[in-house]
Amino acid sequence: MFGKFLTATAFALVALVPFHANASEPTVQNAAAPTTIVTAPYMAAKPADGIYDIVILGDSLADGLHQGLTQLNKDDDTFRTVKKSKVNTGLVRSDRYDWNKAARKISQSGKYDIAIVQLGLNDLQSIREKGKKHHYPSDGWKERYIARAKALADDLKASGLTVYWTGIPIVSQKSYPEDYAFVNGILADVARQTGVKFVDTWTPLADAKGEFSPYHKDADGKTQEIRNRDGVHFTPSGYLIFAGIVDDAIKADIAAMTASN
Repeated sequence: MFGKFLTATAFALVALVPFHANASEPTVQNAAAPTTIVTAPYMAAKPADGIYDIVILGDSLADGLHQGLTQLNKDDDTFRTVKKSKVNTGLVRSDRYDWNKAARKISQSGKYDIAIVQLGLNDLQSIREKGKKHHYPSDGWKERYIARAKALADDLKASGLTVYWTGIPIVSQKSYPEDYAFVNGILADVARQTGVKFVDTWTPLADAKGEFSPYHKDADGKTQEIRNRDGVHFTPSGYLIFAGIVDDAIKADIAAMTASN
């Protein structure tokens, strides 16, 4: 066994359910509340050395996620984070960077306890396979995309890594929200099928109407700008909020595991 501890039976947090108005154009309905299925603790045991080694895989959003998690846990020596992100990459363009191959290598290294995956941002394009193009969002594209996502999740789990697949956050209207909601729905389904936890970041970062807003009101009622002008990425303070959603999910699982042992 390569990992420092084994995961227990996992469950997914599914927030988005995709559907098609027609075969060529994805649409999305209003997001339902996340569904939590309570089973055994997601984490089975604390690392022998008491330190959780976390590896973050993904695209440019993973860069910011690493930045935020590092800042949030700067005074907590029980967490060590390592960034393995590559900007402008995803599951589609394996010719540019092969995340499936990278995931196998990371998993087999035995260096980490937790893997956080943040992919999908650059995947609204054709999949080229065996000399043929499968255009987004055709059935051929979807079939191959699901297969790649499943393989990545399975490879990370194979060595005992606890896996968190972070959903794409809500984006502005100019940044293809229906398409990203569609991809999120696929990834949430894959997470459920492979037994990894899908962390919804779309719903928590939406406004009271469930829509995109570049501003966020904190628990003290203070409003701050958290999104960049591209309507996708975050400001430094925004990445703290974005990372906080994932941080909370991990720490809740650690607390549940500790309470059960």
